[in-house]
Amino acid sequence: MADRAMHQETDAPAIAAVPAETEAVRRTVEADGVARLDGVTWLPADFAAFMESLGEPMFTKGETPLDGLPDLNVVTNVGRTTKPKSVFHSDTTYVARPPSFSGLYAAEVPEQGGATLFADQYRAYETLDPDMRDLLDGATVLHSVTGVELDPGDEREARHPVVRRHPGTGRRALYLTTPARLSALQLANGEDRSDLIQALYDHSLACGPYRRHRWGLGDVVIWDNRCTLHAADHSDVVGNRTLYRGMVRGEVPAS
Repeated sequence: MADRAMHQETDAPAIAAVPAETEAVRRTVEADGVARLDGVTWLPADFAAFMESLGEPMFTKGETPLDGLPDLNVVTNVGRTTKPKSVFHSDTTYVARPPSFSGLYAAEVPEQGGATLFADQYRAYETLDPDMRDLLDGATVLHSVTGVELDPGDEREARHPVVRRHPGTGRRALYLTTPARLSALQLANGEDRSDLIQALYDHSLACGPYRRHRWGLGDVVIWDNRCTLHAADHSDVVGNRTLYRGMVRGEVPAS
């Protein structure tokens, strides 16, 4: 499902371009899930400072920090012998307080391909069958780490609501990530319904068109992990693709 979705054509509305003003960006991203900053000509330090204006910086341990700006990590295909893989996910969900906002700054863009895609999780929840929404009320699922090296004592897993209420908008959204990092879905009555994980994830990608950002040099895009899944499309990349990612620590998810 995720691979097919990556290549679907979409009539989703364009990602909104907003001024680089903290509260304007916050309002737009919380409501729409994602925004592109309009007219910025920033250095990476400017991007890091803006992300900090949105809240406490957060870094995923095990990622590669950017020299001189340790709150940013480097996302790149440079030096790789195999094509990167990306599936729709929410960032760093295996900790008690996952990131609210994430942002990417385009330091190097390929000649072709490498877009980033966004799937609306407000819509994913709102298009569930009413009986399924009732079933998921109070349900939780275990999020676990994959793909990074951690030290003993580091956070490796956290249980979060399957349906999350956004503190800024009051709306409810599915709160999932790639199924490889999800297990032990429990209903409010304690019944294990892990059999629902893949179907819910598939629905989260199939319930409506997604938004796509094709990168230009210096572009900045910011999204809300609490109501959006995202993925990179590496299928047709020609050339180097290097982005810098910043994150803002969020609250404990609540239903």
